[in-house]
Amino acid sequence: MLTLKLFSPSFLRVPALFALIALYCLSANGSNEMRIASLNLCTDSMLFELADPLQIVSVTSLSREEEYSHYSELAQNIRINRGLAEEIILLDPDLVLAGSYTATGTTTLLKQLGYRVLIFKPVLDIDGFRNSFLRLADAIGAIEKANQLLIKMDKDIAEIKKPETTLWPRAIIYQPNGFSPGVQSLANEMLDIAGVTNLAAEFNIEHGGFVPLEQLVVAKPDVVILPGQFKRFPALANIFLTHPALSFINAQGITQ
Repeated sequence: MLTLKLFSPSFLRVPALFALIALYCLSANGSNEMRIASLNLCTDSMLFELADPLQIVSVTSLSREEEYSHYSELAQNIRINRGLAEEIILLDPDLVLAGSYTATGTTTLLKQLGYRVLIFKPVLDIDGFRNSFLRLADAIGAIEKANQLLIKMDKDIAEIKKPETTLWPRAIIYQPNGFSPGVQSLANEMLDIAGVTNLAAEFNIEHGGFVPLEQLVVAKPDVVILPGQFKRFPALANIFLTHPALSFINAQGITQ
């Protein structure tokens, strides 16, 4: 059992920051005539915020899982896909959303067949998110609403109070197989906003890398942020997250 070591309450808002980006993948109602399919969980979230439900012809299967999506209830009433080209072709959407690493064979084929496919690169910081968000808003005619919600997002971020000290708590986001986002990542910027130092910097991790459990124990982080769904899905990759050695870390355990 992880013991508590409390610092400024700001770092306790880190999980809310992760939810913040998902909740602000947003825009306004586009044309009801545009039928949209999504092959990526992040673009699923944007669709649920910005499109009329009747416009959404398909989202990923993960959107029905409450551990992964804030919109699992809405997704129950929408056809799901597993990134297969034949699933999307049968639906004949006007616009297909995907990530740059999402079902690349499918997106290539869809483009060859004449479908309009909008590809989103991985977001590495809030400015990158803002650009992707506005790009999608522009594609569906929702710039005005998008700008309004971005203003609200900026206001919410500004209200987060950092600790009044340079000795920020040291945190690590610890994921299956010991993977941790690096200093060149959106997660790092969100930790910085909360007044938390990303321990990945001490391991010279830039975009993302693996931290052996032994090194994590020696580093003695103040905060360990774990994925909220790992206990429900037993897997060898999650052994790191339940190892008894973590009990020797005098840290605050938080689940995303």
